[in-house]
Amino acid sequence: MNTTELLGVFREEVFDLAAPYLWSNALIYRYIDDAQKQFCRDTYGIADARNFLITTVAGTEWYDLDARVLKIRGATEQATGRDVAMVPAEKTASQYIRFDGSVGPIKALVTGLEKNVLRAWPKPNQVQTINLSVFRLPVDVAAGDEFEIDAQHVLPLLLWVKHKAYDVQDTEVFNPQASDKYRAKWDAYCAKALNEQSRASHVVGTVVYGGI
Repeated sequence: MNTTELLGVFREEVFDLAAPYLWSNALIYRYIDDAQKQFCRDTYGIADARNFLITTVAGTEWYDLDARVLKIRGATEQATGRDVAMVPAEKTASQYIRFDGSVGPIKALVTGLEKNVLRAWPKPNQVQTINLSVFRLPVDVAAGDEFEIDAQHVLPLLLWVKHKAYDVQDTEVFNPQASDKYRAKWDAYCAKALNEQSRASHVVGTVVYGGI
C-alpha cells in the first residue's frame, strides 16, 4: 500500500469522499508523512547499516551526524572491520577518554556533546572511513510514494493521521475528543509494536548442561 492508497482508506473511514473535501489531499499527505516519522520516533526506527559513513580528516575532531539518525547501534572501520567504540559524553571519564590533543587512529566516537555531532578520539592523524549502523527516520513521502516501515504498520498510521486531522482548528472538523481518542489508540499501538520489536531483536541464549 502506498501513500495514495492510504489516503483513499482515510477518506473512506472518515466519510470524506466528495469534493470539496473537509481535509485537502495536501494536508493529509503531510500528516501521512508525519505519521511514518512519528512511528519511527515512538519505536526503533528504520534499521540501516549501509548508508551512513564518516570519513575522517587528519587534525579534525568534530563530525556532523545526519539529523535522520535516531540511534547509533555500532561503528566499524571500513578497511579493517575493527569496532569503533560509541561512548556517551557522560562516560568519557570512566573510559579514560581525554581530549588532550593526543593524535592517532580513531578508537572511539563520543556522542551527546552537541546535537547531531560526533567527536573523534583521539584526534585523527589519517584518513579513515567509519561505517555506522543506525536506527533512523524514514525519508519524506508524498503522493504515490511507498513506505519504508513494514507493511503491517502502514494502516495503523491512520490513527496518527486522524489524531492530527481532528485537531485542525476549523469548525467543520475540530473534534478534540476524537483527536484525543485516536492519540490514545496510537500510543497503545506504538507501545505494542515497540514491545514486539524488542522481542524480535533479543538474542536467545543457549544453555549448555555439563555432565557429572
